[in-house]
Amino acid sequence: MRKRPPDVLTPREREVLALLGHGLTNEEIAKRLDISLDGAKYHVSQILSKLGVATREEAASWRQEKRRAWWARWPMWAKIAGAATVVAAATGLVVLAWGVVRTQRDEDASSPSFASELSGKIVYLAPVDQSKWIASQALLDAAGILVTQDVDQFRSQADRVQSEALIVDKDYADQLEGAWLQESLDGGKVLVGARINISELGQLLRVSGCEVLSPGDNYPESRLFYSRCSHRICGNGESGGMGQDYLDRNPVGQFRLLIKGIANSAAASCGGEGAAQAATPTR
Repeated sequence: MRKRPPDVLTPREREVLALLGHGLTNEEIAKRLDISLDGAKYHVSQILSKLGVATREEAASWRQEKRRAWWARWPMWAKIAGAATVVAAATGLVVLAWGVVRTQRDEDASSPSFASELSGKIVYLAPVDQSKWIASQALLDAAGILVTQDVDQFRSQADRVQSEALIVDKDYADQLEGAWLQESLDGGKVLVGARINISELGQLLRVSGCEVLSPGDNYPESRLFYSRCSHRICGNGESGGMGQDYLDRNPVGQFRLLIKGIANSAAASCGGEGAAQAATPTR
């Protein structure tokens, strides 16, 4: 199939093509451009059709080939000057990357606050393998999340602190009493399934009211992800709702989204000044 020129693409499709060139998935493109997953899939499909290629990899390769052709038209002196500029820029990027890594470490070490209103009211039943945890110990401590690796201690801790949210790892799905989880959910607590897709949350934890008609894309076991469900009914008839997202691409940023989602489901959906504060993570 003959490849077509780039001017057949719309401005949005050129944006999506640029992100394909960076290796982003459909869901990452949707988040970056603040569009729906179906919208991202549609744009990718249109790009493949208009460019006359069969895969997203070919589309990304096509974009890289156009870059190389553009560079090849430069005279030798311009290439030498350009190469020197690239080396200088690369040096600057190395320094910048070092600063970002250092900042990330400093952020972990300084224990930033994420949701003070929920501090001490979120209990996490975590797996033995810490590489499967939803965040580092430093970030969990910063958010005031209480961690336990024992089912009985988990229940006791949840009751003792009058918890607002329960985070249950998949490893413990068959060890917890479904009736207790259902009672907690119906009583207004937010239920989070760590490494549990939202399409299987109700089945694995044996609770009702968390089923979805269109589960959408499921995250593979190779990724860290979570699903969230809340039944809190407010005076205005609103409820907490459901949600699902991943955690592995940007641990700090995605963890902030999880805490914000929990805060919204636990409090903000019922209104009130305190709830609004709980829903906004402190940076």
